Amino acid sequence: MMLLFIKKSLNYSTFQYTLFCLLFIVLLQTPHAFSYDNVKKIALSTLGSFETHFNEIKQVSVIEGQNVIGEVSIKPGEMYSVNFPFNVQSVRYLINNGSLINKGDTVATVEGFDVHHFIDEYKAAQTFFITAEKHYKTNKEYFKNNIIKSSQWLAITKNYFDLKLKFEHFQHQMAFLNIDENERVTLISPRAGRVKIPDLSENSLEGEVAFELFDADAIQVKVSLPLLRATQISHIKVSPNCLLKINNIENIADKYYKILWATPRKVSECNFTIGQVLQATLIENFNGFQINKSAVFEFEDINYIAIKLSNEVVLTPINIMGSTGGDYYFTSDENIANQKALISSVSILQGYLLKLGAE
Repeated sequence: MMLLFIKKSLNYSTFQYTLFCLLFIVLLQTPHAFSYDNVKKIALSTLGSFETHFNEIKQVSVIEGQNVIGEVSIKPGEMYSVNFPFNVQSVRYLINNGSLINKGDTVATVEGFDVHHFIDEYKAAQTFFITAEKHYKTNKEYFKNNIIKSSQWLAITKNYFDLKLKFEHFQHQMAFLNIDENERVTLISPRAGRVKIPDLSENSLEGEVAFELFDADAIQVKVSLPLLRATQISHIKVSPNCLLKINNIENIADKYYKILWATPRKVSECNFTIGQVLQATLIENFNGFQINKSAVFEFEDINYIAIKLSNEVVLTPINIMGSTGGDYYFTSDENIANQKALISSVSILQGYLLKLGAE
């Protein structure tokens, strides 16, 4: 009997202790619940003689994101290359790297043992083609009249077209050359654009790039973009006057980054140089608001602003998403665009709320 009585007493004591703990937790939560629910609206008279100034809440569609490093470059595939048609021992460029040139402008003079050999080959290819063309046209009539055999006509046709292709190849190369009466050879530009001169060794071989051409609108800024930001970018800001529009974002990632290509909205406002490295700011799409930092205060681990409503202010919780200068970017569950928020005596208001929470 005695053991049964002790066991019942212990169970009753445990129940009382558990009930006490639950009541204590409820009491701890009660001031917090009371402090917000009952002070959601506060009369301006509560602030006494302290000054009350308000600032308009602006609705914004974009915000400044993180800073990135960009490189002024030419997107692959945008260059027009002119190659050396022969080996050269000396190249003297007559224009500066990056210069804007017109079609037919002289770019460089070239010298070397193979230069004159190339000229001789061109003249020989021209002579052979002219002769083969006459022979082809003459025997074409013979073949129609069954004067020559099919095997003979086939050999004549093959020889003609082989020489024609070879001569056309020389003609294509000659489009980049100018040969004067003294057989002085210069490289000329086949089109207008800006010229890019490569780094060359002392001797340049046939097929190597002599110079490249690109259009002014082919100049782009290459940026390594964090994957998490790839779908949020509106445009890029280099300076207040130099804004870049997004051309495309590559679909192949390099670990945590993607390559983004952007061009100036107005070329005249961005004085870029090929190879230049610059710092820029990502401008991200955003559906939210902007307000002076002095309007924001913290209460019970939540950020608030106090919006003016007649002779009262309404406490409105917000989520801070970023900042620029003296302003915060934030979101809210309510549409508060163009309303006014308290920006002075905010610490007095915060102190009043803390006092209520402590009571």
